[in-house]
Amino acid sequence: MPTAQPESRQYFPALTGLRAVAAGLVFVHHFNPFSAEKFGWTVHTLAAELHIGVTIFFVLSGFLIGYRYLGQERLQLRTYFANRFARIYPLYFLLTTATFVLCYYLGRDTADNLLEQYVLNITFLRGLFQQYLYTGIAQGWSLTTEEMFYVSAPLAFWLVRRSAHWLWALPLVLLAVGGALVLAGRPQPWHGFFDSFDFLLQFVYLGRAAEFFTGVALAWWLRQRGGQLPFQGLTYVGLAGMLACVAALSRLHGPEEYAFGVMTWPGMFINNMVLPLVGIGPLLWGLVQEDTWLRRLLGSGPLVLLGKSSYAFYLIHMGVFQQLLYEVVGNQIVCVLLLYVGSILLYRLLEEPLNRWLRRVLGRPAAPASVARNTADVTISG
Repeated sequence: MPTAQPESRQYFPALTGLRAVAAGLVFVHHFNPFSAEKFGWTVHTLAAELHIGVTIFFVLSGFLIGYRYLGQERLQLRTYFANRFARIYPLYFLLTTATFVLCYYLGRDTADNLLEQYVLNITFLRGLFQQYLYTGIAQGWSLTTEEMFYVSAPLAFWLVRRSAHWLWALPLVLLAVGGALVLAGRPQPWHGFFDSFDFLLQFVYLGRAAEFFTGVALAWWLRQRGGQLPFQGLTYVGLAGMLACVAALSRLHGPEEYAFGVMTWPGMFINNMVLPLVGIGPLLWGLVQEDTWLRRLLGSGPLVLLGKSSYAFYLIHMGVFQQLLYEVVGNQIVCVLLLYVGSILLYRLLEEPLNRWLRRVLGRPAAPASVARNTADVTISG
């Protein structure tokens, strides 16, 4: 099987297509179409554990951000943070604001502290508080985790460039800091701030840093050592590892419908550590370096388009927008198709134009489309 060396490449279409798949997995997790009554408990629980789409996003973020910036001895912080802000914040701010306005006027959220919730949402702080975790765009909790990685990445990259040992040491240090915050907050719990070790390991960057650093480590290996494939067929080894992890999580699923395997301690270990190392990491490595049918499929035009619009899809696939759409059309399949159409329109008409405009405003001229395609990074947020 031929391989493709990545040294001169900045953009990997297959990884953009993988982002579309990851968003689809999260959708199936949230709206499991495989009822236990019709398809059996085994199929139902396998689909229920497809929350691994979020883990795919986290590893992808670590890899693409690391691949783009690890090689820069002097990282231009203004450009780096301007790029992150322009890519992530505009669409999130607009859709979050629209969510709160709609919920208020439709009477779907009558909480007394809506303004407090709104501020915590638009500042990405809500993901640190159990009480506010699912407010606003519920699935947006993961953006708090992403943002904490983005903010800390320049320091992390500076350390890694000086010693590769930080690739494994930093996740342990961050986990220890998170554990200390959990213990410190127990006597006086405040809105569920670092509520528990379960909360830390399921929702907070400090407990999930290993997923990002698996991607960073792969980027470091490809950039610094050439990343020669250890053997052929790494793509399929990664796929097999992912399937094995999903199967293991499904076996840990409790007897109730929403007792997900990832909510158990063994499940958290599988999701946060084993899945990135034996599944997603090898899959990314294979997609970057091996010429396979899967890479060609994921890099095809339709999947790349869905991948580019996956941030918008992720934000609207569950919540008030999806609910209103379903009330109008009354059919789940039609609703899903319209959500995909809507996400593509949001990407083309709002997300990408605002991204390019903000980069100009913040001091860096927007690159031509042909150049932008070759420097794009792939994260949960586009």
